[in-house]
Amino acid sequence: MSVLGDPVRLGPLVARNRIVFPAHLTNAGVARLPTAQHAAYYGARAAGGAGLIITEEQSVDPADRPYEKLVDGTDPAVVPGYRAIAYAVHAHGALVLAQVGHNGGQSSSLYSRAPVDGADDEADPMFREVPRALSEDGLGRLVAGFGVVAGHVAAGGLDGVEVQCSQASLIRQLAPARARPFLLAVLAAVREAIGPDRVLGVRLQGDEGIPGGSTAEDAVRLAVAVEPYVDYVNTAVGVATRTLPLIEPPMGVPAGYAAHVPSAVRAAVSVPVIGVGRFTTPAQALDAVRSGSCDLVGVVRGQIADPSFAAKALRGARVRRCIGCNQECIARVGLDQRLGCAVNPSAGFEAANAPLAASRRANSPFARVLVVGGGPAGLAAAVAAARCGRAVTLAERGDALGGQLALAARAPERGELVNVVSDLAFEARELGVEVRLRTSIGAAENTDDADLVVVATGARPSLPAWASGLDRVVDVTEVLAGRATPSGHVLVVDAGRSHAATSTAELLARRGATVTTLTSALVAAGALAPTLDRERWRRRAADLGIVEHTDRVVLGGRPGPVLDVLDHLTGEVTPWPADWVVHAGPPTPVVPELGVPVVRVGDCLAPRDLGAAIREGTAAGEGIRERSSRL
Repeated sequence: MSVLGDPVRLGPLVARNRIVFPAHLTNAGVARLPTAQHAAYYGARAAGGAGLIITEEQSVDPADRPYEKLVDGTDPAVVPGYRAIAYAVHAHGALVLAQVGHNGGQSSSLYSRAPVDGADDEADPMFREVPRALSEDGLGRLVAGFGVVAGHVAAGGLDGVEVQCSQASLIRQLAPARARPFLLAVLAAVREAIGPDRVLGVRLQGDEGIPGGSTAEDAVRLAVAVEPYVDYVNTAVGVATRTLPLIEPPMGVPAGYAAHVPSAVRAAVSVPVIGVGRFTTPAQALDAVRSGSCDLVGVVRGQIADPSFAAKALRGARVRRCIGCNQECIARVGLDQRLGCAVNPSAGFEAANAPLAASRRANSPFARVLVVGGGPAGLAAAVAAARCGRAVTLAERGDALGGQLALAARAPERGELVNVVSDLAFEARELGVEVRLRTSIGAAENTDDADLVVVATGARPSLPAWASGLDRVVDVTEVLAGRATPSGHVLVVDAGRSHAATSTAELLARRGATVTTLTSALVAAGALAPTLDRERWRRRAADLGIVEHTDRVVLGGRPGPVLDVLDHLTGEVTPWPADWVVHAGPPTPVVPELGVPVVRVGDCLAPRDLGAAIREGTAAGEGIRERSSRL
C-alpha cells in the first residue's frame, strides 16, 4: 500500500497521501451555515488518515437553494464555521478545500421563494421548474459570487477551493460556447480571492451516460483548457436528472466503473487527476492508482463507513466496508435528513455521539456481557461491548453467524451484504469475543454471570392468514435458504418495504421460472427507489421477463394455489392461479423467555432495516441503553 501513502503536490501545497474524501451532501447545515457537526465529521476523516478533504458544496448565490440545508457561502457568517473545520482537519495533518458552485436549473424556489436562475428557460426533467435564463450580466454577477465565497474560504483558513462543474452544476448546463469563458472567468475570480498560496481545483463532468450528453472526450477538452489555471482536476460521471445511480452507485456496481474518465483526462494534462468509482477496499483504491487511471483516489462512502479507511489502508489493515446499500446515506439525504451509515452508526452524528459515547463507556457498570443472537444486531453489540473493554460472550443457536442478512446475501446483486457479517465477525475475533455457535440460551440457562444481557434473536417469517393450509405457498426466506425451489409460474407477493420480494423474483427468474410480482403499492419495486437500486433492477427485470402488477391486494387463497386478487383501480376480484406463491411480508419478532432483565435490539425489538439493527446493537454494547423490563 506504499503507493497510496506517497505525498502528492497540489500547486503550492502537498497532500500527505493519495486518498481523498471528496465533496458530498451531508445535510448538516443549520440556517445555511456550517456547523460543529461539519467540523467533527471532516475532522474524523482527517484523524482517520485522509490526505485531502473537500467539503460539500458552498453556494455562490443566496437564491440558489436546491435543498434546505445547502450552505450559503456568500454570507460572511460562514467564516467562523470554516475556521472550525480548518482547525479540526489541520489538527490531524490533512488538507481541506471547500467545493463552491451554483446548481442552475437543478435548483428550486421552494426554500428561496425566488425564481431559479438557469442556463436557459427549459425546465429540468427532475426538478421540473422553469428557470429564468441568465443573461451575460447575470453570469457576471455569479462570477463575482464565486469570488466572494472564495474570499470567505480564505478568511476561514481553508486550504483552497474546488469549483464544481459537474452533475448538478450551472457550468455543466451551459452551452459549450458560454460554459468555457464563464468557467475561465470563475477560475480567475477564485484565484484572485484565494491568492497563490492556496489550492485551486476543478471538478469536471465526464460521462453523463445519456444520449447526446457529455462524454469523457468532452471532459478532456475542458481539462486541457483549464489546466493553466488549476492545481488539479477532479472527475465525475452521471447526472442527477437521468443517471443518478452512476453518481452514487448501489450494491452490485463494480469498483472502478468510472475509470475511463480520469484515465482519459490524466493522459491529456500534467496536473494531478482525482478518480472516483465506488472504491470500498484499500486494494481497489490501490489498483486505481497503480493502473494509472488517476493520481489520487476519491473514496466517499468507504470513508463514511470507516473513518479510518485511509490509515488502515496505509498500514495494510482491514476496513469496515461500505456495502453500497445506500440506506442511511443516499436515502436519508434524499429525505432531507442528516447523512448516516448503515454499517457505521456514528457517521453523520460525530459531534453529538463522540462525547456521549465516551462518557457512557467510562461510567458504565457493565463488565460482563452476554449477547444472544449472531445476526448484525448481535454482532454489533458484541463488538461495541468488547471495544469498551468488557468480557463478551456471543451465543448463536445456528451453525453460522449472520442471521437473516446471510440469507439476503444469496440473492442476485445483494452479495455484498455478507461483508457486514464478515467484517463484524472479524472485529469480534480481534477483540476477543467468545463466540459459541449451536448454542441456545433459554430460561433454564444460567445468565447470572452476565452484567448485561443483549437479546438480538431477530424475527421469523410470518405468512398471512390467506396462506393457511395451502401447498406451495412459502416465504421468501424459504427460497433463499434453499428449503423451497419454486418453478413454473411463480407469483411473488410484495407485502413489505424491503428488497426481499424483488431480489427473490430475480433469483427465480434467473433459474428459469416465469415470474409475476404483485404489490398493493402505486409503483412496483418502490422500496428500491430511495437506495437507487430501482433503475438497474427494472432493467434486469425486463430482460428476465418479470411482469409487475401494482394496486393489487390479495384477499384470499384456495388450493391450487389460486389467489383472489383485488384490483384497486377497477374494484374487481380476479382469480390468479400459479404453480407457486412466494410471499415477502413483515416478519414477527422472536423474543425468548430468559427470566432476567435484558436489552432487546434489532428485529426482535421491531423488524426494520440493517441500519437500525447495527445502530441499536452498538448502543446496547456501549451501555448507552438501559435494561428493559424482565422477559
